[in-house]
Amino acid sequence: MAHELQDFNNDVVIQSKTTPVVIDFWAEWCGPCRTLTPVLEKLAAEARGQWKLVKINTEEHRQIAAQFGIRSIPSVKMVSHGAIIAEFQGALPEPAVRKWLQDHLPADQDSEMETEMLQTLLQAGEREKALEICEEQLKEADSPELRARVAMLNLPGEIARAEAMLASLQDEQKFEIEKETLNTIRHLKMSDTATLADAGNPAAAESYKNGIKALFSGDYEHSIESFLDAMIRDRKLDNDGARKALIAIFTILTDHHPLSIKYRRRFSMALY
Repeated sequence: MAHELQDFNNDVVIQSKTTPVVIDFWAEWCGPCRTLTPVLEKLAAEARGQWKLVKINTEEHRQIAAQFGIRSIPSVKMVSHGAIIAEFQGALPEPAVRKWLQDHLPADQDSEMETEMLQTLLQAGEREKALEICEEQLKEADSPELRARVAMLNLPGEIARAEAMLASLQDEQKFEIEKETLNTIRHLKMSDTATLADAGNPAAAESYKNGIKALFSGDYEHSIESFLDAMIRDRKLDNDGARKALIAIFTILTDHHPLSIKYRRRFSMALY
C-alpha cells in the first residue's frame, strides 16, 4: 500500500513501530523518480502489508527532506521502530529493489514463531500437524520454499500431491534434493519386490522388501533399520536402492525428526 505523506508522526514514526515504512523522496520535476516510484508502488502492493510505502514530495516537505539529509532524488529510506535501517539513492531497477527489500526488511516475528513451532512438531514426530500448519501458510502466502516443504510432508503416502507441489517449482537446482526424493519414493512404490528374490544376496533383498513395506505403512524406524541392513549387505541391490531410500526418508522426516538424529551417524558410517 502506498500513499502521500499526510502526517509524519502517524504515517512514519508510529506506523514503523509495528510495520516497516519505506519512504520515497521524490519531486514532480525528477525524471528518475517517475521510473522508480511505480516500481516501489508495485512492490508495496505485492507485499500485502508486510511493509508500507510513504511518498514524500521534497518540494512540499522541504523541512522533512532536510531533516533526512536529502541532497539528491530519488532517495529511499527504510524506517523501523523510528530508526533508519537501510537506504539507497537513484532509480534502481526492479530486481535490485526487490533484493534490497529482501536483504533489509526485518524478520516477521509471526513467521519466526511458526518456524519454531514447526521444528518443535517435527522433533516430536508430529508430521501430520506440521503439514496442517504448512498448508494453512500456503493459503495465506504462497512461496516455492513452502511448496517444497508441503511436498515433503505429503510423502511417502500422497505422491500425487507431492508431484503437484514440486511440478510448479522452476528452480531445478535449488530443489534438486526434493525432486530426487520424490523420484525415489515413486520408484519404491512401483517396485516389483518379487523380482528381488532373485538377487545375489537373498538376505539383503528381504531387508529391502521389509524396508519398502514398513515405509509405506508409516513405520519409519523399522524401514530405516531394514534399509540400513540391506545397504550394508549389498550396495548393488536395486542400483544402490537402499542408500537412496535412506536419503529420501531423512529428507522427508527432516533433520529435526528424532529418527533422523538417531540414525544419521549410523548411515554415514555404513557408507564407508
